[in-house]
This record gives sequence, structure tokens and C-alpha cells, in this order.
Amino acid sequence: MTFGNWDASIHSKIDQIKRINTAKQIKNKNIVSIDAQRQTAKISGSSGELYEVTLNHCTCFDFNAQRGPCKHIYKLAAELGLLPPLPMFNAEKAETFKQSIPAEVDRFKQQYLAGAISADKFIKIVNALNSK
Repeated sequence: MTFGNWDASIHSKIDQIKRINTAKQIKNKNIVSIDAQRQTAKISGSSGELYEVTLNHCTCFDFNAQRGPCKHIYKLAAELGLLPPLPMFNAEKAETFKQSIPAEVDRFKQQYLAGAISADKFIKIVNALNSK
């Protein structure tokens, strides 16, 4: 996916995937205005603040802190049809993943035993892998 001045590789980073997912949760009532021709929007934040958004810039704290696409930029991109849908759940692939969990747990256990990760991190990983 490409839009704005962003290299397409940025959108596959885990923090950006989180922002894309959060953008999908912004309610349409929070979109004050969209100018499709100019590719700009005004989006109201959860506390009532109004953000000026383009495909390259946003006035929100997150954008100013990390200088990468924020959830508001992703929301604008989605509204303009520039953001592809998130991958859909696939039951067959989920079952394959579920069957691989014991091997994944063992792989991380070996990392824990070697001192590469802490007990806390190991437990968090195992809990995440075993969550439904």
C-alpha cells in the first residue's frame, strides 16, 4: 500500500499495524470533514480535540512524537480507498497455527533457558500463544 510520502514498508511494522487497526475503530461521527480532492480531513479525537489530517501530516501528539503515520492518517487513507482491508480470519490457517503452538512454546523456552529472554517475557509469550 502506498500513499503520501511514506515508504510502503513502514505499514507492515507492528506499531503501524496497531495504528491501522485502531484507525478502523474511529467512528464516522468523529470525521468532521473530508476533502477527497485535496486528500485532507478534520477528525475529532476522543477528548474533543480537532486534528487537521493529510496523508503526510497530522496535528495529533502521536504523529508529532513519532513522525510516522498515525491512526488519523490511516483513517483518512481508508476513507479515500487507499488502505486495503486487514487480513481476514482463516479457520484452516488458525488450526495450523494452533497445532504449531507447542513447538513455538518450546522454542521460546529454549531462549529463556539460554538467558536470551527473561522469565517474565517467556511467561507473557506463552500466555499470548495460548490465549484464545
